[in-house]
Order: sequence, then structure tokens, then C-alpha cells
Amino acid sequence: MAIDTITEVDPARRGQWLMPSAIRRVNPRDIQYLLPLDSAAGWEQGDLILGRIEGRVGLIDRIQNVNRGSGINYRDASLFSGSVTMAVLAPRAGTSTCIARVPPHPVRHLHLHGMGGQAARIEPGSEHTALYRGAPTTIKVIALLGGEDKQPLNMRSYGLRVPKGHRKRGTYDPPLILVVGSDMDAGKSTTARRIIYALRALGHKVVAGKACGVGSIGDISSMFDAGASEVVDFADLGEPVTIGLAPERVIEIFHQIVGYLYKKAGPDGFVVIELADGIWYPETRYLLEDRRVRAHVSHLVFACHSILDAEYGIQTLEQWGYGDVLRAISGKFGSSGVLRAMSEERLGSRWPVFDSLDYDASPRDVAAIFNL
Repeated sequence: MAIDTITEVDPARRGQWLMPSAIRRVNPRDIQYLLPLDSAAGWEQGDLILGRIEGRVGLIDRIQNVNRGSGINYRDASLFSGSVTMAVLAPRAGTSTCIARVPPHPVRHLHLHGMGGQAARIEPGSEHTALYRGAPTTIKVIALLGGEDKQPLNMRSYGLRVPKGHRKRGTYDPPLILVVGSDMDAGKSTTARRIIYALRALGHKVVAGKACGVGSIGDISSMFDAGASEVVDFADLGEPVTIGLAPERVIEIFHQIVGYLYKKAGPDGFVVIELADGIWYPETRYLLEDRRVRAHVSHLVFACHSILDAEYGIQTLEQWGYGDVLRAISGKFGSSGVLRAMSEERLGSRWPVFDSLDYDASPRDVAAIFNL
């Protein structure tokens, strides 16, 4: 049941709560009090809550639990009616998922919309009717999570201490490979993994990150599994999602992540960055249209679904000034034998197409795209 007075947290009970991956930077010991909901107070993106799954478990049936883990270690913890979990207030807007908004003031019930523990109110009728069909997972808000000062805790207090502002590319900065796509589920993460694997197989140091989207440790942990020695995303900077952030904040996050990874890679390494969703999507477009971002990109790989995606995507990227660094096409497009066979006829021979799922192919073939 929801609490109605400020209550000190029992450390033993705190150790039993599920702790979703989007809030992995939060130190659990900092959670000292449960705070009652105040209908007159405002809610902010990034606020931390404690909730209980109510009724039948819906679309989000598990959480990427980092409790008792460290770094990017996690396990998928199944949810059941009555499961108690921490969550973070965050919106959602995905073409394969739904639209969810954070209420401006506290409410008793929210919907979990991400395995990273993001919670908000899903707009009825906004769900993808094939890919996100079914009742949402409802979480009853027990309390806000508070620190030793009995004030609400917010993710933004726990980001990496990385300089803000816009970082210019330096002479000794390593090459940056940017992976972008035509839309959600186009194969961006799969493409990034294949690139990382190929570069590591040839002995190069690689670090990686995701600069916009919805925080999911599964995406960046797969980059780590492919061989990246360091992986970060915007959740490491205190943002559970980049949806709805002001353009300058989205661009600043990119520069913070890139600056951090440049130092980790060193001048002889490589940085691989994925941008979520499609090149048409607001936050992704903020980055791609910004000349300060473009100046950092050494190589770009475009992941897409179809011939029309490829044609329009190439045209758009060239208009934005990426024609000289666009190196290849991949994603689901590259995994289709028919599309690979037709690509030269429709797209010309300028851009090679590679299958990001074909690990039998030589890593040298992928590395050659980047003149290695």
C-alpha cells in the first residue's frame, strides 16, 4: 500500500527491491526515505519512485535488474503481480512501441514502458497494434524515493562527472564511426556489434556508446560482449531517455559521451556510436543536422530495412553533409540476399552492403570499409 508519512528505509528490504538498469548509477545506500505523494508538488523526468506491480503483468514482463550487480552486469528479472521495483519517470515515443507521457503531478498508477524501468502514462491508442499489442504493465506508486535530506532523488544527480559544452575534434582524437538507421528495429545495434567485433578481431582497441534513445543496458552490454573495452550511454549521464529533451541538451549529451570515449580509446583506438530510432526522429535529427556533431564523424554506416529506405536515407544524409563519410549500408537490408543482389542496380557501387549477422565472413572485409 502507498505510504502517507515519511518513512525510513529498511536496508534489508531495500536489498530486495528490483533496481532497473536505467538507474544503475544511483547508489542504493543513498535511498534513505520513502516520501509520500504530494498532489500539489510537481514531478520531473528522472525522479525515482518505488512501486508494486498491480494486476496481471502486461507487455513489460521483466526488468533488467542490476541489484547486487556492478558495472553493466544485469539479469532479466521476471515481474509478477505484487513485485516491488524501483522505477524512473520518463516519457516514451517509439514507432514500434507507444507514446507515454510523465504526468505533471503525482498519480497513484503508472505504466512500465521500458525494461530499463522507465514509467509514465501510456496514451491509449498510441501503441503499435502488431508489435506492442496488449495491456500495459501497471505499477502502483508506493512512494517517491528520498535521500538523507528527505528530498526526492533524481537520476540527474548521479551522472558521470563529464565536462559539459561542445567539444571540438582534436588532431589526436581517434576515428569515430557513427551508426544510424532508417527507423526502429532496422538493425543498428546489430550493425554496431559487427563493426566492433571486426575491429577487435584485427587487434584494434574499441570503445562504444549510444548517444540518444531509451536507456536499455541490453544495447550497450551487447557492444561490450562484442569486444568494446568501455561502453556508456545517456543513462550514465543521468538521463533515462533523451525523448523530449531540448535540442541543445541532446547535442551536449553527444559531446559528453564522445569526449569521455575519446579519452578511453586513445589516439590509436576507435569510437563506435549508435544513434537510436530513425534519422527522421527528432532527437536523432537534432544531432545529425548539427555541424558541431558532423565535424566529429569520421565514418558513417546506415542501417535500414528496404531499397526505398536506402535511397531516401542516402539522399537525406548527403543533404546534411555526410556524403563524404558515408561508407556502407547494413542492418536488415544487408541481411537480405535479394536486397544485396539488387543494391548495385538501384544504389550504384559507391556504397558496399554487408550482412551484420554473417560472422563467417572475414573481419577484414568489414574493416576494409574504414580503409583498414
